[in-house]
Amino acid sequence: MDVAIVGAGAAGLTALRVLDRAGCKVLCLEARDRIGGRILTLHDPLSPIPIELGAEFIHGRPPEVWQFVESGNLAAYDIAERAVHIQRGVVQHHADSWELVSQVTKDMERAAETGPDRSFQAFLDETSYPAEVKQLATSYVEGFNAARKEIVGIASLTNDAKAADEIGGDQSLRWRDGYDALLREIVTGTVRLNSIVERVSWRHGSAEIRFRSAVTGHVQTIRCRRVIVTVPLGVLQNGDLKFDPEPAQTLEAARALAFGHVVRVILRFRSPFWEKNSELSDAGFLLSDAQHFPTWWTPLPMHAPLMTGWSAGPHTDALIGQSRETVIRYALDALARITNTGNLNELLEAAYFHDWAADPFTRGAYSYVPAGAMQARETLAEPVESTLYFAGEATELNGHSATVHGAIASGIRVARQLLDNS
Repeated sequence: MDVAIVGAGAAGLTALRVLDRAGCKVLCLEARDRIGGRILTLHDPLSPIPIELGAEFIHGRPPEVWQFVESGNLAAYDIAERAVHIQRGVVQHHADSWELVSQVTKDMERAAETGPDRSFQAFLDETSYPAEVKQLATSYVEGFNAARKEIVGIASLTNDAKAADEIGGDQSLRWRDGYDALLREIVTGTVRLNSIVERVSWRHGSAEIRFRSAVTGHVQTIRCRRVIVTVPLGVLQNGDLKFDPEPAQTLEAARALAFGHVVRVILRFRSPFWEKNSELSDAGFLLSDAQHFPTWWTPLPMHAPLMTGWSAGPHTDALIGQSRETVIRYALDALARITNTGNLNELLEAAYFHDWAADPFTRGAYSYVPAGAMQARETLAEPVESTLYFAGEATELNGHSATVHGAIASGIRVARQLLDNS
């Protein structure tokens, strides 16, 4: 092969598409029995809309994704952004929650531009915001970034916020037919599923990849001139993929970054009971002080009896490692308290959950940058002796990490790097 790609997520599939169209002899090896990586769409015939167990939203109008909407092959729709802030089961009737968070974000951006990088917690400690506003901003930062306030740096948060503004990131959309519709548009070339890559042995200009069949256990090797590695940061940090020799600077950069956790549960009920509550009926998001699942969202503007519970950052501490049944019970209890509803088990028809932390091919949700570690992404994205290349959302350099469009952008970048070095 000219090129072997490890991983058929958004980055790997995009790199495959670019290289295949450029005439390269390229093969993509995927450990799972499906493509998509952290995109995981379930089409349950009993659900009125697709179930997204991984990525769900399109953030703004990123050109990497929007080209497929404009081509007319795919359809997306705006979500309902209105957020209701709930404390101890009571809806709060103060300023809009997003407006409060936006003000803190603007002050954070000024602090990042005028002072040294520090953690979001250190920044908050310098401000005089009321405790309630600090808590709301913390919930947003930790929830949206799957981060910990005492670790994530304001320099990276500012970089991400500015990048989002450039593509209208304050508005989010969903795919009408599910996120996997995008994957079907991207994929071009040869993907070999159920192929678990265990070792990459390499020297300048050549590599040998050892992989094992997830079905038979049979071990095979392929030889190629260059390798593109697109596995999630958690897999690199855990050492699940072996290199001989190890690219020391690259792996050191991977360890300098952080990989957050998210636990999400989608609950399908007999009816959308929350729409009977006038304070919640037109809400897109419910932001609460619940311990385990503080954030929920509805399918609006689609009307369907589904609610998605979101737990990220430190809120996942008590959930990681728990059984599916326990996680769902925590979610039901949280939603019942938030909405002041009785026993939701009587209304529940189905619950959907994927344990990304326990998934050996992911080991978490997505990456973020600790204070003082801004250089790490650039180091991770640098080719090693024009032979090893790294892509994926953790390597995205323009403020769009932790997103699907960021992963796609990294796949385009790494393919062009490789072609330029040919």
